[in-house]
Amino acid sequence: MPFKPLVDLDPEKLKTATKNLCDVFGVPTLRPHQTETGENVLKGISTLLDIPTGGGKTLAYWFPLFYYWAPGNTDPACQKIILLVGPLSALMQSQALSLTQKGVPAIAITSTTENPEQVLKVGHIYPQKTTYINFQQAIGENKYRVVLVSPEMAITSKFQDLVLSKKSFLQNIISQVIDEGHCITEWGNDDFRPEFSKLHVLLARLPSGLPVVVGSATMPRDVILDILAKLRLRADCARVSLSNEKLNIALSVRILQHPQDTFADLMTLFPRDSAGT
Repeated sequence: MPFKPLVDLDPEKLKTATKNLCDVFGVPTLRPHQTETGENVLKGISTLLDIPTGGGKTLAYWFPLFYYWAPGNTDPACQKIILLVGPLSALMQSQALSLTQKGVPAIAITSTTENPEQVLKVGHIYPQKTTYINFQQAIGENKYRVVLVSPEMAITSKFQDLVLSKKSFLQNIISQVIDEGHCITEWGNDDFRPEFSKLHVLLARLPSGLPVVVGSATMPRDVILDILAKLRLRADCARVSLSNEKLNIALSVRILQHPQDTFADLMTLFPRDSAGT
């Protein structure tokens, strides 16, 4: 079942997606790299998102979803899915809870989840509820807009059988996100979390042509080349990046001229016109 990218993007839908995303997450506007990444996904273009920590990777991840859907939308044709693989179970659980509280149905399934193929308690995500649902119905039958999984869970036959083989899931997934993509290189080895180097197995089980977004703040050229090789992505994969350069920060080395306990050498850190203020 191949992924069907959009040839032309609707300007009005892009505008509405931006507004809804900003309203839900409480930000005044989206940054260019967020909209560029999101539009790449909608067009079926896999993208390396290389931006500093705090640069807003997650809004770039969710933008394609909001092009089709907004909280409260029940139209079956709009119930798209973002699948995210991340390295930290606690962080993904926190993200799932935060998304759900904002009206975006989300669930995190990791190697620490007890009996995921059995009955899951929605109270893990909705603390105020005690309803019980089946794992297969919840994810495989498209009950969540964002599904977060660990690499260990993502490549299991269990996840393949209960989620990835379900027609409703395959028809509605629009993006595979790999967060903290540098872990593919730094962790994916025989000594520590080898599943990171085997995520191509997951990609092979997803619809052909599905766009992949690999996000990180640590992707120098050698890491990028390794990521592309291990995920078996095209060498000319699109790249959206921001510099880590901080123009308001500088390093200076000075020889101490005064006794250390006087702190007199610190005076050079204060502007000359700041005396008496």
